[in-house]
Amino acid sequence: MFNLLCGLFSGGGSQCAANVCFQAIDPNDCPICGAVYQLTCACGKFINAITGRNGCVTFCGVCPGTYTLTQEIAPYGYVKDGASHAVNVSNRCFVRIDGLPMRCFQSINQKSNTLPAQSPAPIIGPTVPVTIDTLEGEGTAGCKIKVEFPGGCCCRTCVRRNGTWSMDVPASETLLPGEKILVTQCCPCMLPSDPVEVTVVDT
Repeated sequence: MFNLLCGLFSGGGSQCAANVCFQAIDPNDCPICGAVYQLTCACGKFINAITGRNGCVTFCGVCPGTYTLTQEIAPYGYVKDGASHAVNVSNRCFVRIDGLPMRCFQSINQKSNTLPAQSPAPIIGPTVPVTIDTLEGEGTAGCKIKVEFPGGCCCRTCVRRNGTWSMDVPASETLLPGEKILVTQCCPCMLPSDPVEVTVVDT
């Protein structure tokens, strides 16, 4: 934690410290999860915090002073709030945001009509033998891979940090020559890629 005379976060000293907390909502009063906010003191030091499932965010241990609150990242499907809010923490640790008591403040995000970008397609060979036990390929680290087998099984895994992924063929699947396996990649805040077709061939 910061322990700055100019303000921001207390390191546990004798100076009073407050919690700056509020809720992010959409125009229908529904909580917004995943919005990132930044609290900046007069000297330029700052810290970020993110809203949870209930839409609430808390900056803990804020020393008396004047701060600026901004939204750095809007969650998927919402427009970023470009407003800058003045935050004041009094010597008695009473918090005001935009001149009003903290309990009266809510951050409102409008919904976005812009479709997110499409995930890049995973990389895997065009064919696999009927005797294959494990599918292997490449993708974008941290993204999810979905594999749809001809027999109806649908399995998921994640791309490793080194950009590779693998998946065991389910024991219930009996692969036949000519059948198609569909592999799709989905990255955070993006639409799934188009499925890549992998043809089962006879060995």
